[in-house]
Amino acid sequence: MTRDSQEETSSASAAAAVADRDIDPVTMQVIGGELDTIAQEMGYKLIRSSYSSIIRESEDMGAGIFTTDCRELCESDSTPMHVGSLIGYLQGMYDTFEERGVSREDAIQEGDVFIHNHPHYGASHSPDIAVAVPIFYEGEHIAWAANTAHHLDIGSATPGLAIDLEDMYAEGSLFRSTKVYDGGERVDEIWNFIEDNVRTPREVIGDLQAQISSCHVGEERYLALVDKYGLERIQQAGEALMDYAEALLRAEIEQIPDGTYYAEDYLDDDGRNRGQRLKIAAEVTVEGSDITVDMSESADQTPTGYNIPFHGSTDVCIYFTIRSILMDTAVRDDYLPQNSGTFAPVHPKARPGCMFNPTPPTSAFARINQVDKMSDLIIEALADVLPDRVCAGTCGQVYFVSYGGTDDRGEYWVYLEVNEGSYGGRPEADGLDAVDALVHNTKNRPVEDIELSHPMRVERYHLREDGHGAGRHRGGHGIVRESRFLTDAVMTMEGDGNTYRPHGLFGGEEGTHGDLKHITADGETVDLNSKESGYKFGAEDRVLIKTASGGGYGDPHDRPAEQVYEDYLDGLVSAEAARESYGVVIEDGEMDEAATATLRGD
Repeated sequence: MTRDSQEETSSASAAAAVADRDIDPVTMQVIGGELDTIAQEMGYKLIRSSYSSIIRESEDMGAGIFTTDCRELCESDSTPMHVGSLIGYLQGMYDTFEERGVSREDAIQEGDVFIHNHPHYGASHSPDIAVAVPIFYEGEHIAWAANTAHHLDIGSATPGLAIDLEDMYAEGSLFRSTKVYDGGERVDEIWNFIEDNVRTPREVIGDLQAQISSCHVGEERYLALVDKYGLERIQQAGEALMDYAEALLRAEIEQIPDGTYYAEDYLDDDGRNRGQRLKIAAEVTVEGSDITVDMSESADQTPTGYNIPFHGSTDVCIYFTIRSILMDTAVRDDYLPQNSGTFAPVHPKARPGCMFNPTPPTSAFARINQVDKMSDLIIEALADVLPDRVCAGTCGQVYFVSYGGTDDRGEYWVYLEVNEGSYGGRPEADGLDAVDALVHNTKNRPVEDIELSHPMRVERYHLREDGHGAGRHRGGHGIVRESRFLTDAVMTMEGDGNTYRPHGLFGGEEGTHGDLKHITADGETVDLNSKESGYKFGAEDRVLIKTASGGGYGDPHDRPAEQVYEDYLDGLVSAEAARESYGVVIEDGEMDEAATATLRGD
């Protein structure tokens, strides 16, 4: 079946799934578009109102509208790990009410604003604080407006980020269904507590206020929609849109041959026990229109904060990865709602006690590299049955780093930096260079903004030029970033990938691994681990970061020699690598076509 006919089949199946709903498809899609617009406006409001660069520039956030039974109606186009996770946050809030013996009706009142970030109660991880505002209509609780965003600091053991933690209590301030507004009245004691227990109170308080404003925008816009169409019609449309999205995805899953597919790799370490690599394994089972991703064969939970909350991170990564492979909005023309319907056919699993489903009171602070690598392995597992929809190994790791210290006024500063990686080669194109790959999708912060706001100077920042995964379509290139500190500083690095390379596919070669170094003021170079907790730098010291380059897709000798030569001219492949990997001969800066044809056996 061709790709176009597959789309026609899935669209027909989706239309049939909502045929018995008491709403016509045009109205359903119009309301769906308006819901999507609400989520986007919530996201823009948060980004434009926030104080910290991790939200304002990197857009490490997500927003949406949710039903009272914790289903997603719409989501903003932002960091994937931040939207589907809000389902877990809301359910974690409900679980908290139940444990405390409080009914939802008594706990949730009009005018309330809740915050929540507990990693064992649905949060993606504790630095991602969710704000949730209940939406009331004529005295009835009808929906939630919610968002979540990564905060600069929550008072953890080390500034900004934390890895080598004994348990969840070392993560900093944990909130479970905590009201910061009660019936419209500001709860000063909670605001004072937050301000007194974080290193960057101005930014944290400002970002929380921006989140609240964003949720109120969502509340106002949703109520306007209810006034326009009526509550019953809006709720009918929401159910129909979720049915439609579920049917679309199920139709795509049914095109995959039933079976179990598997891929595994090893992470560097847990941030404390050096040299002890951690197995990560993805088992993907397709059965009819259902797909199960089981991470149970992965390593046991670690004694540090290098674990992944199951609800809010493990499950969200699985949902997003499957949806991205099978329902790529960039290559389809039909309407693709982004809501809980796309989660229904996907079944995440992980045994309790493994690193993808840790048990309390284990810390689960540092989790981005593991979910990135999990996504990479899901793609690899499905490569043989979906060769036209997958890419070779991506930079399935990220150097997520926090820098901190005090400025010349004695005030604490914290800067969170997500260093871009790359994608592997694709069926029809090279891998993307210098992008935040897979599930985190955060954006670059301009150098000028960094230097204006913090006692740092970015000495160089460019594409990595020391190799990529060779292939018919080459892997993307990571980045090189070298930064100098103007004052003493402390760094916590939540990284991985110093000991493995992104895999190649269908004859493509592996990419390059990551690298991290400390260059002292007197020029001495010190190799660093991919994870460092509270590492100290002196004034004029530098940190050098090289992110991984992606794997190649297809036989390198099938890559046109002219493209290899263009990469050589761009500084992306050396003459030696061109000959060794691609069979392209370059002498004195010029391509030797005859020698190339001979070497390639043409």
